[in-house]
Amino acid sequence: MGRAWSEGRRIGVLGPVALADFDDLLPGQDLAGDRLPGLGGPPVHWHVRELLRRGRRVTLFTLDPTIDGERVFEGDRLKICVGPYTRHRGRAFFRREIGYLRDALRREQPDILSAHWTYEFAAAAIASGIPHVVTAHDAPWRILRHNPSPYRLVRTAMAYMVGRTARRLVAVSPYVADHLRRFGFRTGAIDVIPNALPPILTGKQSARRTSGTEPVFAGIFSGGWDGLKNGATLIEAFAMVRRRLPGARLLLVGAECGPAGPAAAWASARGLDVGVRFAGRLPHPHVLDWLGTEIDVLVHVSREEAFGLTLIEAAACGVPVIAGRDSGAVPWILGDGAYGQLVDVGSAIAVAQAMMDLAQNEGRRSALAAAARRAARERFDIVAVTDRYEDIFASLSRQT
Repeated sequence: MGRAWSEGRRIGVLGPVALADFDDLLPGQDLAGDRLPGLGGPPVHWHVRELLRRGRRVTLFTLDPTIDGERVFEGDRLKICVGPYTRHRGRAFFRREIGYLRDALRREQPDILSAHWTYEFAAAAIASGIPHVVTAHDAPWRILRHNPSPYRLVRTAMAYMVGRTARRLVAVSPYVADHLRRFGFRTGAIDVIPNALPPILTGKQSARRTSGTEPVFAGIFSGGWDGLKNGATLIEAFAMVRRRLPGARLLLVGAECGPAGPAAAWASARGLDVGVRFAGRLPHPHVLDWLGTEIDVLVHVSREEAFGLTLIEAAACGVPVIAGRDSGAVPWILGDGAYGQLVDVGSAIAVAQAMMDLAQNEGRRSALAAAARRAARERFDIVAVTDRYEDIFASLSRQT
């Protein structure tokens, strides 16, 4: 392991974050009170925190849709530079975002850059001329196919440029790496390093409740709820389950899953809302608390996932998962079914049958949960994952 390189050096991290998550690291600077939402992004958040825990000096470069210029926050070993995320960024090919990030990087001059997603953050890292590694978190052509819009076309073109020119490229799953190679985004080497969870999750003890005959299922939707995320199939499947288990409940979490949101409207119009709680967007710690104490089974019906952070969060919390056997990286995440039940998520009947199977088989649920907790510790612990990134940082440092 070559990690002595970082003594006295500063790592620049570029990516989306929820800015309020760093309140505790910036005494006297109230990011939550400033109402700066940021762009979300737990993988970047945990990446930064683990680097800081190791004593590294980090400058975080991110964007926020509520500001027009720049905001800078500074603590002991953490500095956060926040630039604008403009409304019509796609039409302008993200010129303002990339320009801000590039100029901020050249001003701050970190020694090594870790840029996340193959879009504006990575493009700025490449343009800065600073040694960098880019982490690819999604499969651009697959997203474009399911959402054929000018905006997604611009994003796909950006990913192509980034994949071709990035000095080092990491993919969060073999599925993403294979996608980038198959569609010509990358001809050189790709490291596969998964997203990770902090020790507070991978080392936690389960606090499962006894569900009896009233199982609680959950669907957690980041971004949209339908289309590629396939939420309608989950609601239809749950209605089938309710006919046989009238006490069953379903909790839906996500920005479009609130009481007045499109998921609730869709279900209500079809009489499929009985037993469903439309919780809407919830703070991430609240979701993790519910996973640890209230939820019996997570039903993840997405048709495609480049990784699926929710899956490993559920694993760490001891919640068995039902998910798609052909949904991108999902089978890899779930050990090809060793710690999750894989089904055809295009079929509401197949999903409902899997839900019934787990609801009525507590031994199967417990076995899957135990295997999932072990996998979370062994495969997705932030310490081991960050070790691999630091080896890349050391290699980049030697090349300068």
